[in-house]
Amino acid sequence: MEQYSTLIGVVLEKLDQSYKDLKFNYNGLDTILKGHTAEEAANTPELITIKDLRDTYGELIERLESRLPGIKE
Repeated sequence: MEQYSTLIGVVLEKLDQSYKDLKFNYNGLDTILKGHTAEEAANTPELITIKDLRDTYGELIERLESRLPGIKE
């Protein structure tokens, strides 16, 4: 089963890269939302979409962190 070690390493490396991309995108979307009032965010279609995207990224991040706690490091 040693032949699978490389595959596991590659997959974990890709997950780590994906995690970093998710965090980057989450933080960027969150920064945009913080630049607007709650009223603007609730009444502007584009900001509603950005909030939905940010929340989706947040859910993915939480799931990755719960399944692979070492990924946060």
